[in-house]
Amino acid sequence: MNSLALDQAESLRRMLAPRVTRRIAVVASDPGAGATTVALGLANALAMQGERVLLIDEDRAGARATRLAGAAPAATLDAVLGGTATLEAALGQRPAGAIGVLPASAQASGDLQLLNGYRTVLNDARGDAEGALSQMAGAAHNLIVVLRAEPASIKAAYACIKQLNHLYACRRFHLVVNAAASDAAASAVLGNLARTASQYLGVEASPAGSLPLDPLVARSAALGRCVVEAFAAAPATAALRRLATGVAAWPLPAATAENRSTPPATPLAPPATALA
Repeated sequence: MNSLALDQAESLRRMLAPRVTRRIAVVASDPGAGATTVALGLANALAMQGERVLLIDEDRAGARATRLAGAAPAATLDAVLGGTATLEAALGQRPAGAIGVLPASAQASGDLQLLNGYRTVLNDARGDAEGALSQMAGAAHNLIVVLRAEPASIKAAYACIKQLNHLYACRRFHLVVNAAASDAAASAVLGNLARTASQYLGVEASPAGSLPLDPLVARSAALGRCVVEAFAAAPATAALRRLATGVAAWPLPAATAENRSTPPATPLAPPATALA
């Protein structure tokens, strides 16, 4: 089945599914892992399937997701949740069918139901020095941890999962390898990390997919655009569209950061060879 037919089938299935706003936080294992690439690409891939998608950009310094989306928001998420701006006014002018993008600070807080006009709300999240997330990211239904197939990034991903499990009692994570040399290499990394997290942390870290090492990602960024929009036939675009198709099957847990239980006791540390 070609990509157009897949998109049409997925769009029909989503239209018939219950209208629930899914909140997804995308977290980098370490700086440069590619959380913005995944968050922005996934947002555009979901929009291609007919969803109304809102992307929250917590990179207040670089605002990379906002720039690559070509967005010109008139206000921030802080203003929307604080009641000083409506959501549609804050989003500003944008083409029909385009994703909505809002910048946000880590301090943004308020009634997240104000965002329920969107089918999916994606958060390009930024943790603080202790690994804590914003209210918006911490209250996500699903957490994506983005890493690279490199030893330092893999160990940082394990540390990120451990910290989020401790801070928020998160029990389920979705893993994405960015800039993978091959599908086999990505699968080996994801499988090993998933087993280690299950054994030593007692959490489910599910492999969600991988993006290939694709020069068109950097090329699209140089053009000031998202790879999904700039290069429809790019290998990274195909990977992001596959990731988007799988999102609907992810569980929507009732317990988020708003009502999670007390963090569990400190888990065991894995031996150094477990993450090799």
